[in-house]
Amino acid sequence: MKSFSFKITSALALAAVSFLLASCGDFKKSSVVNPPSNGSADFSMYVSLGNSLTAGYQNGALYESAQQYSYPADIAQQAGVSASAFQQPLISEPGIGGRLKILSLAGPVIGRDPAGAGVPMNLTLARPYNNLGVPGAVLYDLIDTSSFAAKVGPPRNNPFFSIVLRNPALGKSPVMQALALHPTFMTVWIGANDVLGYATSGGTVGTDPATHSLPTDIPTFTYLYNTMMGALLAGDSTAKFAVANIPDVTSIPFFTTIPAVVVNPLTNQVVINPQTGQPVPLIVMRHEHGNLVPDFANPKYDLILLTALDSLKAGVGIPTQLGGTGRPLGTQFVLDSSEVATTEQAIQGFNQVIGAFAAGHSNRVALVDAYSTFNDFAKYGYVGQGVDLTNSYITGGFFGLDGVHPTSQGYAYVANIFIQAINQRFGANIPLVSISTTPSSIVLGKRGAAKILWPNIHYSDLKPVLQLFQQSDLSQ
Repeated sequence: MKSFSFKITSALALAAVSFLLASCGDFKKSSVVNPPSNGSADFSMYVSLGNSLTAGYQNGALYESAQQYSYPADIAQQAGVSASAFQQPLISEPGIGGRLKILSLAGPVIGRDPAGAGVPMNLTLARPYNNLGVPGAVLYDLIDTSSFAAKVGPPRNNPFFSIVLRNPALGKSPVMQALALHPTFMTVWIGANDVLGYATSGGTVGTDPATHSLPTDIPTFTYLYNTMMGALLAGDSTAKFAVANIPDVTSIPFFTTIPAVVVNPLTNQVVINPQTGQPVPLIVMRHEHGNLVPDFANPKYDLILLTALDSLKAGVGIPTQLGGTGRPLGTQFVLDSSEVATTEQAIQGFNQVIGAFAAGHSNRVALVDAYSTFNDFAKYGYVGQGVDLTNSYITGGFFGLDGVHPTSQGYAYVANIFIQAINQRFGANIPLVSISTTPSSIVLGKRGAAKILWPNIHYSDLKPVLQLFQQSDLSQ
């Protein structure tokens, strides 16, 4: 088995998912008994703050046909806000960032467009945008007034700050620009990048101010979040908010696609050790008793990152007896059990901060429990309105080709969990987004035909989007 070309062949059929996500309610309803109403939520000036998830970033880039289906744009439409009243920093096709696309279904083979092929379309808007989601933003960036480059840790050159914020005269931070619009309602979803950079780097890069090698520490996150939300609430005593907590980032395809065991590339079957009857683990660099050492992966707890594919295809991480090099996968390609625990601790800490703030201002703030919702989605998927979504890479339909960001249908699902929280907290009856009429944004046939274990995507194609999370220089 010397040749490890890792060609994808037809694999195990993906079982149909028939459970409806209980925490998200019934998305199948096609009519409502009561007429649509925004309740006590006033959307006459709706503003959204956040990162790439708010911006509508898809498939490793920001581009108009994806931005039109950002979750804030979906919410605005459902709440009766006109397109002209909800302005976004639209970017022409194929966008900025290097949009990932399927070059061939035989494989599939994934490539990307030129990184700067798109251009901003409405830079001359004489006021701040309503959607102030900045791809790559960490919590600190929302209140930072020092530079549109938003330096946190190592210097970086993120083009999206200057595109979204444009002009310091409009406000020197996303929060200041939001307040300049005198919002009557806001959605805020921020903090995922404060742990995602650490996780997607295999625990080698972080956003903590002290070492830049761990997630943002809880005291810092607490101070920044309360400062940010306090400023927003003080901007108008009548404005209302929907804030979302942080999902378990390790449940997305970037971490769940590649198993921590050896897979036969010709059959897509896990290789079994005939002596133990157990799968053969990959050889990885992992932490044991505080030291980083080469060892066999723990298939139950260690996560292999999507960025490991090039190394795996070259035989790295594969025992020599099975035709591999016998060399361990680098730590930057593995989130081992101790790093998974660090990631989970950060998420839990962030969510306690967000939940406490929402509870302390429950008359004005609705909490969107993205953490529980995404955990349930990872288990059961979503079936309704003629669509079948899971968290599988490519075939699942919810996540795009970068393995991190949702598709247009995924963002419609996100919009619906926001809408449900708004409806419940503010006595509204905003209709849910029709997921079935939202276009799929991955060029592929009917999902569910096969589970893809070894897609043909290179680290160089994923690097630009990872640099957003990892606070590194995008120009490198």
